[in-house]
Amino acid sequence: MRIGLSTLCILLAGCGYTLVGAPSATGDQPLVTLAVPAVINLTREPDLERRMTSALRRAVVQAPALKLASQEQASHTLQGIANRFLAAATSFDASDRVVQFRVESRTRIRLTDRRSDQTLLEQDINAWTEYLVSPSGSVRENAAARAAALARVSRQFAEKCRALVEITLM
Repeated sequence: MRIGLSTLCILLAGCGYTLVGAPSATGDQPLVTLAVPAVINLTREPDLERRMTSALRRAVVQAPALKLASQEQASHTLQGIANRFLAAATSFDASDRVVQFRVESRTRIRLTDRRSDQTLLEQDINAWTEYLVSPSGSVRENAAARAAALARVSRQFAEKCRALVEITLM
């Protein structure tokens, strides 16, 4: 009896039956085209806009319901403005040397429907991470650790942003 029921389930699953109202696995859901102009950097952190723009565009490309498009072809525009960046020492050793830093960013995003020129979402996104300072004091190692931390903050911002955009456009 179990084998017969299992076989029936397998056959029905292969016949193209789906639940009414269930999302289609064929991807016939319309994509939202999204323009992502360069993030505007109002902070003193150099190159932050390039890192954040790159991470945000990558997140959009990886989202199944979104398609990155030029400003002229997009149905929506997502603009980011980095308005706060902070790097602060958070941990010290017994000799009062810094051993850990925390970097934080705050970026205001605005999602606009280009057809109606209506703002659909406007919100600040905070992202942060920490990184360790080289015990040897190596400038190269410290610069690499800081660059990796900035990349993590940018990815964190982009993932939060993508999730908010997808929720807003559902």
